Amino acid sequence: MHITEELAYPIISKLKTIVSTNINIMNESGVIVASTDSTRMNQVHEGALYVLKQKRPLIISEHDLGKYHGSKEGINLPIEFLGEMIGVVGVTGSPHELDQFVKIVKITVEVMLQQVHFHNQLQHQKTLMDNWLLDLVHPHYFDERKNEAFAHHYLHLETSQNVHILLVQFDDLSAHSTTNLPLPMVKEELLRRMKLQLPKVHFQSFITDSHCVIGIPSSICPSEEEAIILAKRLQHHLQEKHVKVKAAVGNVYSGVSGYRKSYLEAHNSLELQERFPQFTDYIHIQEWGIMDFIKQIPIDVRKEFMHRYNERILQLSTTLRHTLQRLFDCQLNMKETANSLHIHRNTLLYRLESVEELTGLNPRQFDDAILLRFILIIQEMNKEL
Repeated sequence: MHITEELAYPIISKLKTIVSTNINIMNESGVIVASTDSTRMNQVHEGALYVLKQKRPLIISEHDLGKYHGSKEGINLPIEFLGEMIGVVGVTGSPHELDQFVKIVKITVEVMLQQVHFHNQLQHQKTLMDNWLLDLVHPHYFDERKNEAFAHHYLHLETSQNVHILLVQFDDLSAHSTTNLPLPMVKEELLRRMKLQLPKVHFQSFITDSHCVIGIPSSICPSEEEAIILAKRLQHHLQEKHVKVKAAVGNVYSGVSGYRKSYLEAHNSLELQERFPQFTDYIHIQEWGIMDFIKQIPIDVRKEFMHRYNERILQLSTTLRHTLQRLFDCQLNMKETANSLHIHRNTLLYRLESVEELTGLNPRQFDDAILLRFILIIQEMNKEL
């Protein structure tokens, strides 16, 4: 570690609020990089140079002032970090009165430097993770070999591990931020909360201000059902904290290409939740079944398909559309459909006959029912296109 003004200044600022004695912090070249006396900044402290060379403390009395240019009466002690001398801390004053005090200052400076160092290390590691995940989920560009190498070399991430991707979408986090709690701190707090709920994640990071990617090892959630339970538990926990959130889960894969595939599946699940709010309980991509399949069909192909039926489908009233949806939800079971709609069976038959008259498709026949289901799903998907 190199002691710079950026590192030392916050330490001096804090010490200045609780002590009246002048304190200097010198770097490995003996230059004063932080001081409670601003007039001494950037001066070479020859007493510090002596400490650095001899690797021992230096007491400067009033009789020694001529020996060490740029120095004043006081005590200078080495600053050590991980067994190495990286600088000097000096306290101005009568050496007889400073003996215990300067030792406390030395320990305080060393502890604070360690905290800053490890914080910076964590921030650096977080930045590396953020950048890696942004590359992993990039919508257009993906270099598998580069991404794999980055994961191993910089993150020491074992990508052979099977992982589900859990994608968490937050609604307007800026509403939770204040002057004293800016958005980055809100996100950090959410990451902390999620880490408490999911202590053994493979990785996690925000990829936007509203989306967080979490890699959940299969050792924690070996099955689809367990992944769903875990995601819903996390969602419920965050909602209890008054955070609006949606969650989605992809299938389990290994390798960076597999992680990317799982992310895309989770992303598709979120998009389907937005498009079909009546199915927001569907979290895992497997739950969407045919809807996910249809979503993979290119938009121009879907539009061309719908062009054949649009005029007839548009004639269906809201009641008839709702009736068809309930019929499909009940697996074409007439009795269950009538009960769920709270109507008589004959009323249901009348409505289905009306659908056939308007569209030319009989919802009681399997092939036509499948076609009608496709049409309604595609029409819903194409609404915002």
